[in-house]
Amino acid sequence: MRSLLEKFKGFMALLSFLTIIPTGVHDIESASKLFYLTPIVGLLEGSIATIPILLNAPIYVKAALILVVSYLITGFSHLDGFADFADALGSGRSGEDALKIMKEPGRGAISTAATALLIIVTYSSLVALVAEGWWDIIILSHVSASESMYLLSTASAPPSYHGLSRDFIIESKHGAKVTINLLAVGAIFLAIAYIRRDTICHQLTMIASTIVAVIYTRVKSHRVLGFANGDVLGFCYELAKAAALISSATLTSLWIGP
Repeated sequence: MRSLLEKFKGFMALLSFLTIIPTGVHDIESASKLFYLTPIVGLLEGSIATIPILLNAPIYVKAALILVVSYLITGFSHLDGFADFADALGSGRSGEDALKIMKEPGRGAISTAATALLIIVTYSSLVALVAEGWWDIIILSHVSASESMYLLSTASAPPSYHGLSRDFIIESKHGAKVTINLLAVGAIFLAIAYIRRDTICHQLTMIASTIVAVIYTRVKSHRVLGFANGDVLGFCYELAKAAALISSATLTSLWIGP
């Protein structure tokens, strides 16, 4: 019973760390130990973000609200990480020089352009999906994005300094936790496929795009920094989510779906 309560506390801490949901638990060590349950956090994020699709409003308005809520629910933390790492990638620097650029408070032209492009592409994809009622795919894009952070962590070296992400990356490498994580994300995808069997093609494309996003981010982060940190994980989250939405929106435009 005590172990179950500790796990519940750890999940509440993880939820509090990754979202703005007020759980009342703020324990980084406990959160990092339950990092393997991040797909469930993604499921909650996606479910909340998709609520505007139920409104009696124009498609463009509903898509815009979904986009805004998806950023609000995470406190813009992943988007901020995307911008920081985009700055480092665009600088052409590596090692300590690249890390210094990421820690600078200002935003460079490349980071601003990359973030604007990300938002435009994400919004355009949401418009296409909302128009066809693909609420489940929008939810799964959040699950895939959250899972991408865990997969990247398992394949990455932790930062040499003791940042917030270090414990999460180290904890992600335990074999039993990896197994539970894969079972959790698999169960979510299968449950959605059971509810709507016409999502299978979308799901397969989403899985492939997530893997590509993880591999790309892993290669770039280790080439530029030599490790992954919180900003890199946030970059991977936003890249994987955008890739999942774009791939599904493309399938929708090709009439693969309902």
